[in-house]
Amino acid sequence: MIPGPVSVDDQVLEALARPVRAHYGDGWTRLYKRAVSGMREVFKTDGEVHLVFGSGMAGIEMCIASVLSRGDEVLVATNGLFGDRMAEVATANDLQVHTIRPGQAEAVTAAHVNDALAAHPEVRAVCVVHHETSVGVLNEVEGICRVARDHGALTVVDGISAIGGVPFEMDAWGADLCVTVANKCIGGPIGVAPVAAGPRALEALVDGRPKAAGWYLNLATWRRFSELWSEWHPHPTTMPTNVVEAFDVALTGLLEEGVEHRWRRLAAARDRVREGLEEMGFQMLSPLATASPVTTAAYGMPGMDVADYMAWLLREHRIRIGGGLGELSGKIFRIGHMGRAAEPDAIDRYLRATADYVEGHGLNRASTA
Repeated sequence: MIPGPVSVDDQVLEALARPVRAHYGDGWTRLYKRAVSGMREVFKTDGEVHLVFGSGMAGIEMCIASVLSRGDEVLVATNGLFGDRMAEVATANDLQVHTIRPGQAEAVTAAHVNDALAAHPEVRAVCVVHHETSVGVLNEVEGICRVARDHGALTVVDGISAIGGVPFEMDAWGADLCVTVANKCIGGPIGVAPVAAGPRALEALVDGRPKAAGWYLNLATWRRFSELWSEWHPHPTTMPTNVVEAFDVALTGLLEEGVEHRWRRLAAARDRVREGLEEMGFQMLSPLATASPVTTAAYGMPGMDVADYMAWLLREHRIRIGGGLGELSGKIFRIGHMGRAAEPDAIDRYLRATADYVEGHGLNRASTA
């Protein structure tokens, strides 16, 4: 029950175990294009989608470096580890980085971004994490996209732990670039990072300015091969065919369930986790209004050794959960409720185990407030 990668269905595992197929030819191209089409439904976009072989951060670097030139100003809205990583990626690509940092576990809002853009009118792109996994908080991405567009800036959305599990509508919200991964809310294997690009991003890609990107993590490269080799090899390099096949199985399951239904199902899983923990006396890190449907973060009780609790869950119940990161290490724990971990039986098993730990260790039931 960590915040990803997720435990996957048996059908996904079976696809990984199939004989390795070639990464070109009619059958492969049909499968690849089917997955691309399916991801358009998940992103809610009519724009381009590419299935990048790599981690989510590979997709983030592709988006940032493909549309910006060295020396460009960017605004990174961050309230946790993964927002900070977007800033690191931008800095590594020789961009001038401005940051917004609200309080701990506080959501980044459109108002925050509007004020920052007023102070830095030369910013060409706003980078924001939709679901900041390190604190289990949703940022106000819809409003941020609107404000960025009003200021003439592109938006790069890290949807790695949000797409497929959190309401997101790329075209309706005006997001320009978005990245996700197979191994979070979609319920697939590690290794595929779908990248979606809207019309303003594609215009920036070919605006004549030299970009920071190299060859592989360059949206222009992937566009060129998707057009040039469209009918037999619509990507620039060898692809991990079994991983993409397994991703296609997971994606098909999501589409058959219905994207909106999964949004609601994961929100219900969050509510079940929060209510169960609060009944025991745990304090949540963030209020429900900004709480992620995908990950719940809670403070340890007074006198509770969070590391011991996590180790006990794994040792006694074979339940692995996430800990706090950075300055929250040892103070909070994080529960991922996506994939199989969103099933009511899995949640109830976790809550029963936690209740046993609280009772067995004589922890008081007062909040940490």
